[in-house]
Amino acid sequence: MRSPRYTGRVIGILLLSHLIVGLTTPYAILRALGVPLDASATVSGFQVRLAVMLLFAGGALTIAIAVTGWSTFREYSFALATWLVALAIANFALQCVENATWMSLFTFSQEYAKANASDLSVFHVTGLALRMIWKWVHYTHLLIMVSWMFMLGVMLWRTALVPRALAILLPLGSLLQIVGITLPQFLAYRSPGPLFVGVPLGIIYFTLALWLIARGFTGQAKSFAT
Repeated sequence: MRSPRYTGRVIGILLLSHLIVGLTTPYAILRALGVPLDASATVSGFQVRLAVMLLFAGGALTIAIAVTGWSTFREYSFALATWLVALAIANFALQCVENATWMSLFTFSQEYAKANASDLSVFHVTGLALRMIWKWVHYTHLLIMVSWMFMLGVMLWRTALVPRALAILLPLGSLLQIVGITLPQFLAYRSPGPLFVGVPLGIIYFTLALWLIARGFTGQAKSFAT
């Protein structure tokens, strides 16, 4: 049976991979699809397809993290461990839907590039509708993904498998992101700024991944009622 220290290190590697493959690199590549149609029509098909494949992998990594930690997490809270797996599966499903909208945006931009001048007005109207669909799929997926990160932080804090001062930062950073970036889209209140409320979560996630890679699960976890 694998030791908790080994399991923690594997999860650390998966967290770092998720940060790179699922949360940063592909979205940086796909940012060009968010510009006006006359510019997005020049986006490289190879780059878009590569980014979408990375997003598929990133979504699958959340399931891999939840499954890798299952044997350890369930000893301390079967309920939280189950929620972690369930949210990971929901995250992957929504990632697949979001990927479909990314590919729809890309295909639409390519069709726009080949359209006659007389058809451009129709493309602009249809393009606006397509971007609104992408927007709401994206923010729905973002809500579930960050909720999964919140649940992971709660699990690590409750079990004390990592220092609690470090573990508590993940749910706090997740709440900051949800309240500051995602919920303003649904509840229509002003966000303090994506940079201010989004970057801390990325730093926390990166720090936690490095800690786990270096130390694994080192705390003396105590079971609790679920």
